[in-house]
Amino acid sequence: MSDNWRANPFHRGRLNGPEPDRIERFGNDPRVGDAERGREIGRGLWRIAAERLAGEHPVPWRPKHPSRHFTARLHSFAWLVDLAAVGPSAHRRIADIVDAWVDEYGEWDDLAWDPELTAERLFAWLCWGRPAFEIGAPEKRGALMRSVARQARLLMVAQSELSERHLGSIKAGAALILAGAAGFPEGERLAEQGEEMLIEACAKQFFPDGGHLSRAPEALAETLCDMVTALEAFEEVTPLITDTLPKLANMLRMLRLGDGGLGCFQGGSEGSAATIDAVLARVNAPLRSFQFAQHTGYQRIEAGPLRVLMDVGSAPPLSYAERAHASALAFELSSESERLIVNIGAARELEPAARMAARATNGHSTLIIGDALSAAMDDRRSKGGPRLSGPVLDDVRRSEDESGVTVQGRHDGYKAQFGLMHRRYIFIDTEGTNVRGIDELIRPMRLKSPNPKAPIPFVARFHLHPNVRARMIEHHVALLETPGGQKWRLRTDAPDIAIEPSIYWGGANPRESLQIVLTGEADPMGHGLALPNRIRWALTRA
Repeated sequence: MSDNWRANPFHRGRLNGPEPDRIERFGNDPRVGDAERGREIGRGLWRIAAERLAGEHPVPWRPKHPSRHFTARLHSFAWLVDLAAVGPSAHRRIADIVDAWVDEYGEWDDLAWDPELTAERLFAWLCWGRPAFEIGAPEKRGALMRSVARQARLLMVAQSELSERHLGSIKAGAALILAGAAGFPEGERLAEQGEEMLIEACAKQFFPDGGHLSRAPEALAETLCDMVTALEAFEEVTPLITDTLPKLANMLRMLRLGDGGLGCFQGGSEGSAATIDAVLARVNAPLRSFQFAQHTGYQRIEAGPLRVLMDVGSAPPLSYAERAHASALAFELSSESERLIVNIGAARELEPAARMAARATNGHSTLIIGDALSAAMDDRRSKGGPRLSGPVLDDVRRSEDESGVTVQGRHDGYKAQFGLMHRRYIFIDTEGTNVRGIDELIRPMRLKSPNPKAPIPFVARFHLHPNVRARMIEHHVALLETPGGQKWRLRTDAPDIAIEPSIYWGGANPRESLQIVLTGEADPMGHGLALPNRIRWALTRA
């Protein structure tokens, strides 16, 4: 259904009403901005992931934008935290940009007033937009106050629509609580409805172990930042919210790698280690350390300087799967504070075409048969993109002894198309200097289907972080080198090994990178206990 109904006079009339005279209190968002990006904005340089405005523009609203997605992310004001990170020298720019937005869009715009974008913008203004309300042009202050009041009312009337946006409903709930604390007219009612939205989110959007139903570590971090900000602005919060936050915080700790950032799984990026430190410090909760998130579907291995995260879960519930990735049995690995093996990631501001490409199995450090997906994709377009389902993961086990830790799992994502199941074993020794892996392709004994005869090509990909250099040094041996001086050798008995280009979308900007690719051809009737349906690989610190 078209969203243009919101622009009709009746709907817009519902947003009218009194506005605040001043903002009595601003939110204390734990996010730590990127000052370098903020200085770029200060110079009039505007970028959203890989897209940019040509030239320099003090305000970004008038120039032609490269895409609708770019325009939407500008309207969200999610970048305001970066400009604010520059400090007092950026205050005038903040005031001018917000005033310019109000001039153009303060009353209404079909895109800018999308409820989820409105929630992001109102939250950002009430946390990072103080200069606009205190040093902005006095003659424009009335229009600014009228606009923020209308934006808060929009979130009130769009509650049912926002409930389907998941993260958008959490942002909206937090924004309404901030509006109530800021002294908006009907502030108590705004805060109460914001609390109701967060209560509903706490009841519906999280697994029992604290993971978000999207299974995305970055979505969990965003949620925790919003809820901590709201909690500190609302004096009497229901126990459901305060009881939920510790579970989220402990899950977030579990999903970090050695540099303090997050694993890039299920439509997210590594995020900001400084932000994660800041938000965890503000959750008053006992530390509970665990290595297996059974409900969210991740295994964690810690050994010496090594940190490994492995995806052992199926796709998220269908209503949360619009950004899900086909990443069964993929893993990421860091040593000390350096990432070595990664997935290519999908930062939340990445343009839709790139996000879609990143969802494919070949964008992950796992095994792929015939360049297929390890999950089923619903090609029917839905808001946010096609949704993924499956595969079924079973035989997920973890064992530990004096030599190290072994994690294994198996999935059926290729069974329907190729008649084979993929099983992966990863072992890490106690010292964290030796990683060994086995990938097997197994034909189930009871599978009733025609017996294919042609060999089935497969690849096992190891995407490298952009900071890692790689070169072949011996037959079937690649050398990995990090900026910190670490050297690792990757050996394999796969029929072929090669180093190929890749890309990394897990950071603030897209970056070129490399990947190590192991290739072979599986016997369609194979049992997986030997070549060609079993390959072994080892990563050893030199």
